[in-house]
Amino acid sequence: MRTLTLRRATLCTALACLLACHPRSAEVEAPSTPTLILAGITLRDPGAEGPAGANPVTVVIEGDRIARILDPHETVPAGARTIDASGLYLIPGLWDLHTHLSLTGDMFSRLLVAHGVTAVRDLGGNVEQLEALRARIESGELLGPRIVRAGPTLNGAPNAAHHRVIATPEEAATAVAELKAAGMDLLKTHNATDREVYFALLEAAAQQGMKLAGHIPKGVDPIEACRAGQYSVEHIATIFEGTYISRFDGDLEAIQAMPTWLATEADELIDCFVEYQTLFVPTLRTYRVRARWAAWTDDPDPLLDLLGEDVRNSWLEGAAPTEKDRNPKVIELRDSLVTVGQELVRRLHEAGAPIGAGTDFSGPGVLPGKDLHRELELFVEAGLLPREALLTATRGPGGEAGGDARQGRLVEGAPADLVLLRRDPFESVEALGEIEAVVLRGRLIERREIDGIFEGHE
Repeated sequence: MRTLTLRRATLCTALACLLACHPRSAEVEAPSTPTLILAGITLRDPGAEGPAGANPVTVVIEGDRIARILDPHETVPAGARTIDASGLYLIPGLWDLHTHLSLTGDMFSRLLVAHGVTAVRDLGGNVEQLEALRARIESGELLGPRIVRAGPTLNGAPNAAHHRVIATPEEAATAVAELKAAGMDLLKTHNATDREVYFALLEAAAQQGMKLAGHIPKGVDPIEACRAGQYSVEHIATIFEGTYISRFDGDLEAIQAMPTWLATEADELIDCFVEYQTLFVPTLRTYRVRARWAAWTDDPDPLLDLLGEDVRNSWLEGAAPTEKDRNPKVIELRDSLVTVGQELVRRLHEAGAPIGAGTDFSGPGVLPGKDLHRELELFVEAGLLPREALLTATRGPGGEAGGDARQGRLVEGAPADLVLLRRDPFESVEALGEIEAVVLRGRLIERREIDGIFEGHE
């Protein structure tokens, strides 16, 4: 296994050297961000135009930003911590654009970082819990990603504890104003929202300068939602669970007709998503896990052991597979939704609509970090190039929805949330499984610290 080599640009005192070399806990002290230099690293920026650069560069990180990108022969700042990163590849940190992180335990946050996920959108949670979690992460008490948050899911029915019911246009406007005042970055809605209330929600969001993400309400056609300004559409199922399925006598007939919809009706929706640049986050991996849930529980992923006994019991016993879950015909039908989703992703991408990578954890079987990598593998199976698939997980939520205008880029001034890989991710997204180090808010998290997370250390 390759080990990063630490060099010193200048001599340091014996005390300073001892402090620098002493193992640090990520959760005892606030993150320290001295100038950090990654020397001899090869950039892999999915958002850059043109072919990937082949020549190594030196990346200078000051605080939590990329300060400069230099040629190897240029002089680096004195007194900086210099890492020999020759032979490694640098990508922007990954985003999971659909999570419920605030509903999970601490290990979920740690595992996200261990898998190179340096930021998430939390699309449905308790405001107080969200703010407490963000405070612990930002203080350094807990190793975890940046969090862009929507607060409670705004819905027409209390389908979950983190849902806030909005039954009238007035309640929608009140909710938006309160969430704006509470500092939420964007809004989230669900499929039980009444049609009139939904459009009032969009109007109130626009007045408050906020973006709306989420399901499409069952009484609203996806094209209507696109044209009305919903900035982000979540889950492949939401395309079909409302006005589409209402045309059929039963779910089976509707599912079997989805390929026909793709062939004869999808173009209008695709054109709309392109025109309005509607972000589509299909969460395909979640539907693959649900389709093959019996097989998952028969041979659980070893990562489950790190999530704690409560999670293990909840998933394997509380959500134990039924006889229906083991029926091969049912599995095939459920899997067909993933296949339809892959085809829609391919066509949206080829037409120029933005695709986002998200997983929808904390649902049973959906693993933090690891399943984001698998989502990208499904995108590649759909026909995206590795570089194109990687962009779906580095683009972030956008500057108007809690992100940074330079998020997901390897340019001067961009956030220093980065991943160092041993293999070229533009050749295969499986390179994401070979992380050498992560930079989070400018702090280097080396492989030994990552290994400690996988060993269950706090």
